Amino acid sequence: MALPLEILADLQLAVDGEDIDIQADGERIVVDLPSLRAGRRVLEAEPFSGGNRPRATRQVREALQVAGFTLEVRLNGAPMAIIGAGASPGRLGRLFQLEGVEVRAAPPLRDAASRRPVVTALVVGGLALLLGWLVARLLRS
Repeated sequence: MALPLEILADLQLAVDGEDIDIQADGERIVVDLPSLRAGRRVLEAEPFSGGNRPRATRQVREALQVAGFTLEVRLNGAPMAIIGAGASPGRLGRLFQLEGVEVRAAPPLRDAASRRPVVTALVVGGLALLLGWLVARLLRS
């Protein structure tokens, strides 16, 4: 059962010259990252740094659920991850071993693909070749 708490906030955090917007209106906290680099810098800080990031992530998720809060992480306004009471974890979260985290990678990946189409084509082509090689190897076995 969620605790009777409410968060109201409109904050801006500067990380290496990039502004991260943090807003909360009741039970939902939204962190809007300007870049993946800024998000990585936040994760390199305590309590996520060191060798026990899964434990820290689990503790944050559990605290959010107990309090009835939902944390939504966005990249330039596009939802990337949802943690806490409002999360609906799926395959991507399990794939990346992010227990209890709803991962929405499509918008950031589309954005990256539109900015770097040649790199995207090379990565997709490489993955297709790897998949073809694996299938061929399984068929020979």
